[in-house]
Amino acid sequence: MNKLTITLLFTGFFMSGNGQVIEQAKTNIYYHRFTSAKNELRQAINSGQQDPDAWYWLGEIYLSENKPDSAKQVFLDGMALVQKRNYSSEEHPLLFIGNAHLLLYSGHATAARSQMEEIAKNTKYKDPEALTAMAKAIISSKEGDIPWAIELLEKAARRDKKNPAIYLAIGDAYHKQVNGSQAVINYDKALELNPQYAEAYYKKGLIYKTQKNTEVYTGEFTKAVEADSTYAPALYELYYHYFYRDIARAGELLTAYIRHSDPSLEHKYMLADYQYITKKYEEAISNANYIINLQKKEAKPRLYKLIAYSQAALGDSTQAEKSMQVYFTRQKTEEFISKDYELMAFLTEAVNPDKAAAIPWYRKAIALEKDTKSKLGYMQTVADIQKTVGNREREAVWRERIYNTKEQPSNLDIYNWGVALYMAADYTRADSVFGIYSDKYPDQVYGPLWQARCNSIIDSTMEQGLAVPYFKKLIDVASTDSVKNKSILLKAYGYLGSYEANKTKDYESALGYFEKMLALDPENSDAKNYVDTIKKWIESNGQG
Repeated sequence: MNKLTITLLFTGFFMSGNGQVIEQAKTNIYYHRFTSAKNELRQAINSGQQDPDAWYWLGEIYLSENKPDSAKQVFLDGMALVQKRNYSSEEHPLLFIGNAHLLLYSGHATAARSQMEEIAKNTKYKDPEALTAMAKAIISSKEGDIPWAIELLEKAARRDKKNPAIYLAIGDAYHKQVNGSQAVINYDKALELNPQYAEAYYKKGLIYKTQKNTEVYTGEFTKAVEADSTYAPALYELYYHYFYRDIARAGELLTAYIRHSDPSLEHKYMLADYQYITKKYEEAISNANYIINLQKKEAKPRLYKLIAYSQAALGDSTQAEKSMQVYFTRQKTEEFISKDYELMAFLTEAVNPDKAAAIPWYRKAIALEKDTKSKLGYMQTVADIQKTVGNREREAVWRERIYNTKEQPSNLDIYNWGVALYMAADYTRADSVFGIYSDKYPDQVYGPLWQARCNSIIDSTMEQGLAVPYFKKLIDVASTDSVKNKSILLKAYGYLGSYEANKTKDYESALGYFEKMLALDPENSDAKNYVDTIKKWIESNGQG
């Protein structure tokens, strides 16, 4: 008798302990501490007095992690226990619901519905926990019938009117239907029943986040943390919100998130990011290398980019360039962004004596960049590099692209394009570009000045007089400020004087231009000689 009593007491104690373990696991699921929950559920499963609910909750975690094979094995093991002990779906509905959920997850919607309907009938639609579990399985599945899930939840709510989790699930159902207003109404109902229900605030925040309503969603996440400072999902959201806005606040949130979530390698990733953004580059590199050494090929390629940025910030361009090379070999091409190529271009410029070696990387950045302003910045850099290395022809190509890409190109864009063509000895095209300049900015000297220069080279013997109209136009524009434009006017008068004297033989006109030179520059020896020579020639030939 004493032995039996001890056995019964022990059994009762063990079952009570087992139930507490499952409840603790459910609490950890609520807080998204899934690793802890799985460990506790395995503890319950391996205990002497096994509760079928432990298999259900463990299988559900695996399904939430998109691990259907693991879930299937768990549910098979659980159903083996159920069959062995001859449990019915009325006694232990949750494990049967988990099995139906697996079918639904796997795309067998008809079979899953049939099983759920049978479970509901067996429990006479009176078990609110079972009804809620079925509804949540439906909501979480692609093949789920959301109206039916809402119907099941409404039945559950009538059975358990003061359970906020039911209204939370109804909110989830409406959220799945993209009916945000009804979702929020039901999350608020859950909060009316339990004002400290952090998950309800959190899920409201997720809705407003999809709407990019920053002020509201941060407010909801903040309310979740105020209601429960240990609620890790809201801490996580707030951390990433403040990451680029208030790094000090983000640091506080990161510390809290790590403290209240399961130990994870993801924490190391987050710490490395935080250390980089707070300019603790050596610590960021150390953390990133720790993860790489631990995960090997499974490490996220972006770690190499983080290391490269940190090394670059520390002035080690050579190592940074090597780290970026590793990043480019490990990251998927579709994951690259323009900034990746920009960094590689910058590092190539720093370590390679041939600055043009960076251009292919800038070209990749340009091809990927969608923001016009950023794209133009890359183009400008490439054009400047081509100018630096003396490839004025290629520079001109990029200057033209800049001009055609800009919605409103400036006078400087046209000027740089034209000068690059001129320096590349493409005088005909340079003349056309400066013709655009003259049309757009008729009061400025640069258009006719460079057109005059181009045509004076094209028509180097003055036989066609191609430069003449541009020098005349240049005089008209430059004469508005003869002091500022003195050198330009002297050049124009000199050219036109030479043209009239040597080609048209109109010595009076030639004399007029050279006299204008002297008026501007009385000590100009060339102008004096030309004036004296032409005057003597006119006098000796009886002209004048």
